[in-house]
Amino acid sequence: MTHRWKRWLAPGAAVTAAAMLAACSSSSSSAGGAPASSSSAASSAASSAASSAAGGTSASLTKAQQMVSQLEATTAKYPVPTASVAGVSSLKGKTVYYVPLVQFIPGFVVTAATMKTALAKVGMNLQICNGQGQPSAIAACVQQATGAGAAGIVTDAVPYGMAQNALDAAKAKGIPIIIADQYPPSGTENTDAVTYVPGVVDQPTQIAWWIIANSQGKANAILAQESDSPSSIAYVQNSLSVYKQYCPDCTVTVKNITATTNSQLASDTSANLLSNPNATYYYTEFEDSLDPTVQGIQTSGKSGIALAVAGGSVDGLGRLKSGSMVKAVVAVDQAYAGWALTDEILRMATKSAPVAEPFPSRLFTAQNIGSIQVTTAAQASGVWFGDNSYQADFAKLWGV
Repeated sequence: MTHRWKRWLAPGAAVTAAAMLAACSSSSSSAGGAPASSSSAASSAASSAASSAAGGTSASLTKAQQMVSQLEATTAKYPVPTASVAGVSSLKGKTVYYVPLVQFIPGFVVTAATMKTALAKVGMNLQICNGQGQPSAIAACVQQATGAGAAGIVTDAVPYGMAQNALDAAKAKGIPIIIADQYPPSGTENTDAVTYVPGVVDQPTQIAWWIIANSQGKANAILAQESDSPSSIAYVQNSLSVYKQYCPDCTVTVKNITATTNSQLASDTSANLLSNPNATYYYTEFEDSLDPTVQGIQTSGKSGIALAVAGGSVDGLGRLKSGSMVKAVVAVDQAYAGWALTDEILRMATKSAPVAEPFPSRLFTAQNIGSIQVTTAAQASGVWFGDNSYQADFAKLWGV
């Protein structure tokens, strides 16, 4: 089951209605250079330049194929920190508050469950408070945590500004705060007071490698960029350099979508395809937009569209496994994320200083989807990504 919610856009965030990354005349060019269409570049290239470009394209395709193979693999080594955390026993009996943007999104459900397990290892409790996708509800959750004297607050997919007054008040009370799954504002430094754990920010980039490899470097793709959050905009924008450098014959069009209603998203998807009739690849940024995206593709009457999505769970992976139009899904190891977020809040609460806490992820395609069971239990266990050896490693760091 998917869920829709209204994401939040920070005041003053720049949003471009639609951006076009046309193919360049070579596999590498200045980032500030004006892009040229692949057709005009091909027609104007001299024969020697064409030979060079052909060699570059071949090397780029090989690179894309190598990247896809790496991204499809299970986690070989978990990124567990190495520094131990002193003083964890002093937190026994205390409570950490987890405030996801919307509690019932599948990934947040898994993260909450594994945070509860991890905190129990050190004798602590977890209180989940549903942000309901609304600033007022998120602020109320933070205020509840502050009033209860929480040992820490972990928000998930919530921009700081969405509940700034409440978070500032919690910080003033000395309650450590984690902002998970969001890019930090420029110049922000993580401290024991407030720390950003960005999560897997390269999911659109993983899809970019797959689109290049799958299309043999000839893709015409639409990237549906959710414009309701500065972070979701940045995720897509940061992927464009991969197409520019490694896919000179790709045409990539970025279209903004907003998390309004399913019917509007379906309509937008159909319009995006009808205004780009040559597109054969379509990427939608989060799994919660998958249902209306499929509806929109069907409404457009376009066939042969390869659909890709990030933030995958049993919904997207189930569609991939059934042979539907979904051809690529990036999923985040949310089970690991729960332990990593626990580790970070323990470090902050004991004044041990935050550390980098990356999360594993995995690209699923027709090549590897048959290797997993697409069930909620499998997702919750983390078996899609590897084993659970990291749990003992984290517990050792905490002295338990």
